[in-house]
Amino acid sequence: MNRTVREIPKIELHCHLDGSVSPEYLATQAEEQNIALDMEKTSVDDDCQSLVEYLGCFDEILKVMQTEKSLIDSVVDVAAQAHRDGIKYIELRFAPKFHLDKGLSLLDVISATVQGAMKAEAQYSVVVRLLVCGMKHHSNAENIEVFRYLHEQPSLQKYVVGVDLAGGEEDDAMYEFAECIAYAKAHKLNITLHAGECGCNKNVYDAIKLGAKRIGHGVSSLKDTELLSKLKREDVLLEICPCSNLQTKAIQNINDIDIPLLKQLDVPFLINTDNRGVTRTNLVKEYALLLDNQLLTLEDIPLINKKALKYAFVDSETKQQLIKTYFDV
Repeated sequence: MNRTVREIPKIELHCHLDGSVSPEYLATQAEEQNIALDMEKTSVDDDCQSLVEYLGCFDEILKVMQTEKSLIDSVVDVAAQAHRDGIKYIELRFAPKFHLDKGLSLLDVISATVQGAMKAEAQYSVVVRLLVCGMKHHSNAENIEVFRYLHEQPSLQKYVVGVDLAGGEEDDAMYEFAECIAYAKAHKLNITLHAGECGCNKNVYDAIKLGAKRIGHGVSSLKDTELLSKLKREDVLLEICPCSNLQTKAIQNINDIDIPLLKQLDVPFLINTDNRGVTRTNLVKEYALLLDNQLLTLEDIPLINKKALKYAFVDSETKQQLIKTYFDV
C-alpha cells in the first residue's frame, strides 16, 4: 500500500463538537462577538492530570458557542478539519443544554447544528451527522427533554441520528440514567454511551444491558477478557480515542490500547479523536501514534474503517453509498 494515512478514506464516530473547534474558529468568534477568551484554557497537553481537569476546558470554549451563527460555523469548522484528515463520514456530538446562555431554545440549538451540517456537506466531501448528548450531571427528566426533539421533529431526523450520555464518570453509575436511556430506546433512537473511560468496567457491562450499541471510550474493557467477549457477542463497538485517553489518564501508556488483542478476538472498534481542539489532535495523528508503536499496520486502517461503518448511525442507503464509493476494498 502506497497511500498515506491522510489519503486512506476514514470515518469518525466519536467527536465532540465543542471540544473539536479549531483555534482559528475560537479567535474569529471571540472577535466577532467581542468576548475575551483565554486561549490557554481551551486545550490541555500531556501534563493534564485527570478527566476533571480535561473537562474544564469546555467552560472557556462554550463562551463563544451561544449563538445560531456560532453553532452553524462550528459544524463547518470541524467538518473542514475532518475533510483535511481524509474522513468521509463523521458523527459530531454535542449537548444542547450547554448552548442556551444567550436565549436560544433547545430546538434553536439543534436546528442550528443541522444547518451547519447541511452547509458543511455542501462545501466538503464529508457526510456529516449529529448526535445529541444528555449529561450525567443532569437529571433523567432534563435529558429526556433534549432527547424528545429527535422523534418529535421529523425535519431533524435526517441529520440527528442518535443520542449519548457524556460527562464525568462515577463507578457503578449507569443505572442512575436508566429512565432516559429507556426513553431513547422506546423511541427507537440509536444509543451510544460513555463508559469505561475511568476504569469502571461495571459501567460498560451496564451500558450494554441498557441498550448501547456503541461504547464511548471503553478502554478499561481491555483488561477484562470476559467483557471483551461480551462486546463481541453483543456486537457492540468500542469508540477508542488514544490521545485523549492518555491525557485524561484513562490509560497510562499507549500500549494499554491493545489493538492486536481486539483484532484477535474480533471485537468491534474504531479510532477517533474525541476532542480535536482540547487534545490538539487530528485523526491522522491518532493513527500515526498507533503505527509508530506498532499497534497496527497501514494495511489495517482501511479494514478497520470499513468494518466500523456498519456501526454508524446513518441510514442504510447512505451507508451503502459510502461503502461503494470509498470502502469497497
